[in-house]
Amino acid sequence: MFQEWKKLLTEEISGKQAFRYAERIAQYHRIQASPGYRNAANEVMKLLERDGVKAELVSYPATFGNRFISHHSFKEWSCESAELWIEEPYRKRIARFEEEEISLIQRSICTPEDGIATELVIIDNAEDEDSYKGVDLKGKMALVRGNPMVVHSLAVEKFGAIGLVFDNLNEYPPIRTRLDFPDARQYTSYWWHKEQEQKSFGFVVSPRISEEIRSLAKDQIIQVSAKVNTKLYEGSYENIEFFIPGVKKEEILLVSHLCHPYPGGQDNASGPGTLMEVMRSLTKLIKSGKLPTPELGIRFLMMPEMTGTAAYFEQHPDRIPYTFAALNLDMVGADQSKGGGPLCIEQPPLANPTFVDRYTYKLVEELAANTKNFSGTTEYSTVQYVKTRFSGGSDHYIISDPTIGIPCPMLIQWPDRNYHTTTDTTNNLSEDMMKLVGVITSLYAYGLANGNEDDWILFLRSMSNQSIHQLLEAKDWILKQNFSKEEAMDALTLFTNYESLALEELKKYSIVREFNKLTDHIQWFEKMLKKQIDFTHEMVEKEVSLVKTVNPPPNSSMDDWQNEIYVRLLKGPIRITDEIKALPSEERLEWLQDFETKVPMGYADHLFYWMDGKRSLDEILTLTKYETGMYFEEYTKKLMKLCLDLRLIKFA
Repeated sequence: MFQEWKKLLTEEISGKQAFRYAERIAQYHRIQASPGYRNAANEVMKLLERDGVKAELVSYPATFGNRFISHHSFKEWSCESAELWIEEPYRKRIARFEEEEISLIQRSICTPEDGIATELVIIDNAEDEDSYKGVDLKGKMALVRGNPMVVHSLAVEKFGAIGLVFDNLNEYPPIRTRLDFPDARQYTSYWWHKEQEQKSFGFVVSPRISEEIRSLAKDQIIQVSAKVNTKLYEGSYENIEFFIPGVKKEEILLVSHLCHPYPGGQDNASGPGTLMEVMRSLTKLIKSGKLPTPELGIRFLMMPEMTGTAAYFEQHPDRIPYTFAALNLDMVGADQSKGGGPLCIEQPPLANPTFVDRYTYKLVEELAANTKNFSGTTEYSTVQYVKTRFSGGSDHYIISDPTIGIPCPMLIQWPDRNYHTTTDTTNNLSEDMMKLVGVITSLYAYGLANGNEDDWILFLRSMSNQSIHQLLEAKDWILKQNFSKEEAMDALTLFTNYESLALEELKKYSIVREFNKLTDHIQWFEKMLKKQIDFTHEMVEKEVSLVKTVNPPPNSSMDDWQNEIYVRLLKGPIRITDEIKALPSEERLEWLQDFETKVPMGYADHLFYWMDGKRSLDEILTLTKYETGMYFEEYTKKLMKLCLDLRLIKFA
C-alpha cells in the first residue's frame, strides 16, 4: 500500500532524530502536574519550533475537586529534596531524591522541616491485616511490599505508620525477576485526589537494600532518619497539540503520553520522541509539496497519560464526532536485544468495532519485512511483532471507550525488561525500532487521511484474509475456554458479528472519502464474509461437539439485579480506585481487599464498555465473558451497587 508515499516517508523519517528527541525528553523528571513535566513540555515546544512545527501548549488546572469527563484531577506536586538514612546499627544513606528520583514515592508529602527519626519495622505480607497484629507502628516507618493503595490504607491509615519504604519490583517471567535487577528501584506513586485524604511520605529501595535491611532486622532494632521537602499545591499540567488541516472536517488523532519519572526512556520518551519525528516529517513533506494536502486533518496530542487525554475531550467534545480514528504510541522504541518486548498491535475493545487495527497490522507486516530466505522466495521480519486483544492501561482505553467512540489501536512493546524502573534509560532504545514505528505511524495517519481508492481496495483484500484468520483464532480461543456448547456457539456469534460490524465501519470510511468503487467492493466482500461466517459456525459446531463436555448453565430464573439496565452518567472510563476515595477508610479498604484486587486489571472496563443503556446486566456479564473468558458475578453485583451509591451510573 501507498508505495510512493512509503518511499518518501522512509527516506525522510530518521530513527536517529527520533532518538535525539527522546534523549532530550528523558532528561526531565516528568511526573504529571510538576515543574519537571512542564520543563519537558517546554523543551519539546522549542525543539518542534526549531524544526518547523508550530505546536500549541495548552494548560489545564491541576487542583482537587475537578473532573475532566470521568477523570479526577489532582494538585501539582514538586520535590526539592528527600533523603532516607539508616542510623542504627550503622549509618548509611539508602535513598536520595537528587540521586535517583524514583527513590522517593512520587507525591509524597513533606516531613517536618527538621525531618524525623524513628524505628523502621518490617511488615511481611503487608496487604494482609493479620500481619499487623501485635505490631506497634504508631509514629514509625515500615518496610513493605504490595499494592500501594492497600498497604497505605492498612499501615498508615489504620495502624498509624508515618511513612513507608517499598521494595516492590514486579516480576514479568521469563524476562524479569527480582534476581535480575538487584539494584533497580521501581516507580511507585501516590495519587491524591481529595483534600481530606490521609496523606503520607515514603521511599523506594532496591531488592539488594531490602535484603540488607531484612537481614539486619532479624537481630536488632533498625533506626532511620528521613527528611522530605515537597509541596502539593494548585497548579497546572500541559498538553501539546499540533494540527495538519485537511480539506474535509474529519480528522485522524495521534497520541503519546509525555509523562513518567526520570529516566523513563522507553516509557515513554520513546513514544513522543517518535511522534515528534512524525510531526516534523509530515509537515516538511506537505509544505514542500512532495505530499499533497490531505483530505482529512491529522491532529497530534502529547499529554500527561490519561489525565491529558481526558482534559482534551472535556475541552473539545465538538471534535469527537469528526475524529474518525486514532493511534496511541506507548513504549515503542526499545532494542529487542536489550529487553524490549515484541511490538504489539493492540486492538480496541469489541464494544467499539473497527477495521483500523487490521490496517495497522497490515502496515506493520509490510514495513517490518526486512530480510528473505536464501532463494529469495520468502520475505519476513527480524523484528518480533504480534497482534493482541484489548488490554487497556494507556490512553487508548479512554479514546476507544464507546462513550467517546473513537477506535484507537495501540502500538506498544510488551513486556519490557526495564519497565518502570531506574534501568529504563535511553541506552536501551533502538534508532531502527523508532524509525520503523515512525514510518508505520505516518502511513497510518496519512493513509487514512489521503490514501487513494485503489490502495484501499488493496487493503480490503488484505482485510478479507485477516477476517478469516481472526475467525479461526477466535474459534481456537473459544474452544480453550470453559464454555458449554451453547456458550461456545454464542461466543462465536459475538466474534462473527464483530467482523461484519468492522466491515460496516470501512463502508462508512469509504463514504467519507467518496470512494464509490471501494463501496462496491465492500458489498461483494460482505457476501464472501457471510459464507466464511457460515462455514466457521459449521466447523465450530462439529468441533465443539467433539471436545466440549461442560454442562450448560442451569435454566434458573435470574435474580432481579441481573435484569437491571444501567446507563453511565459520565463520558469515559470509570476508575474505581479513584472513585472509592469518597468512601470512609474502612469501606474503601474492604473494597480493595475483598473485591478490586481479586479480579484482573481491566475487567470492570469491559463491563462498562458494554453498558449502553439498553443491555441488561446479565447481557453485559455474558458479553464480557465471551470477550475475555472471565465471569465475576459477585464482584459485578457489588460494583453496580457501589457505582449507584457514588452516582456514577443510574437505572436506564
